[in-house]
Amino acid sequence: MSIPARQEHRGMAAGFFLGLSLLFVPCAPAQRTQLKQGWNKFSPQDDINLGKRAATDAEKLLPPCNAPKVDAYLTQLGTRLAQKLPTGGVQYPFEFHCVNDKAINAFALPGGYVFVNRGAIEAADNEAQLAGVIAHELSHVALRHGTNQATKAMLAETGLGIFGAVFGDTTGGALLTELGSFTAGGVLLRYSRTAESQADVMGTQILYDAGYDPRALAQFFEKLEAETKGKNPPEFFSDHPNPEHRVGRVDEEVEKLGGVPTNAKRDSAEFEAIKREVLALPVGKKPVAGAPAPSLPPRRLPAASRSIRRVRIRSSIRTIGRSTPMAPIATEAEFPLPPKAGS
Repeated sequence: MSIPARQEHRGMAAGFFLGLSLLFVPCAPAQRTQLKQGWNKFSPQDDINLGKRAATDAEKLLPPCNAPKVDAYLTQLGTRLAQKLPTGGVQYPFEFHCVNDKAINAFALPGGYVFVNRGAIEAADNEAQLAGVIAHELSHVALRHGTNQATKAMLAETGLGIFGAVFGDTTGGALLTELGSFTAGGVLLRYSRTAESQADVMGTQILYDAGYDPRALAQFFEKLEAETKGKNPPEFFSDHPNPEHRVGRVDEEVEKLGGVPTNAKRDSAEFEAIKREVLALPVGKKPVAGAPAPSLPPRRLPAASRSIRRVRIRSSIRTIGRSTPMAPIATEAEFPLPPKAGS
């Protein structure tokens, strides 16, 4: 055999064995979905300040579980998940509270103040499903969906030029004055379907990174849908718009992450003990519909901004505040305007 023929034969053999070896190399999972925060005129510190004020009002309005062990468990579980949260270096003062409400729901205010209804704990089949609910809410915090929605709402009402004139470069002060009460939570908790889908995806990633079954969130959704088929949807779906193909999108992200790990955590003795304690709790009383909410003291804006604020901001709160059943509607009386100069 001539030298060129031998070289060609060797090349063909090498190519054959290389192709054969590739058949036995496991396919690397696709890169996880990269999520970015939307445009936001608030700073992360504004999120924390706003969330703290709203959380203070929420604690006055919502019936607590008054179960220290349950709050301690939620804090332990939530902190474990928050450690996997991509916050860009922002240190949020996470808090986790149990609400004595049998409605299946949970919500997170800007800055990391998380409230979990007992109904969500009771509905979860295992710790991974409850972790999925909390991871979903924490994702809203990391992606700053609350103040992103407030930013878009105010921009839609005022226009870019007036928006800047009213809020300047700091934004937080004026809008914190208006939206600090939990009664205006409709602005902060009114998420779009896109925001909900993002929170599903990031929540799935958090579950995976924390060692839980990443399909647990989708399983929780499937459970709720199956149990309420033909009935009124659970409160969670009322407050969290249901994106199209929600379960399918979670499954897609799980595949991108490499599938469900063989040693994924699903349940714990701690969860089962806490669930038994929650089931034994007396039922809390919900706030009376239409009852006045804690009001904020009037604060003065710069004189140049007051006339714009009277028309624009008050209108925005009155209109958008109707969106969430978790809080009463804010009224003009709850946000008194400062007196005109010279009055």
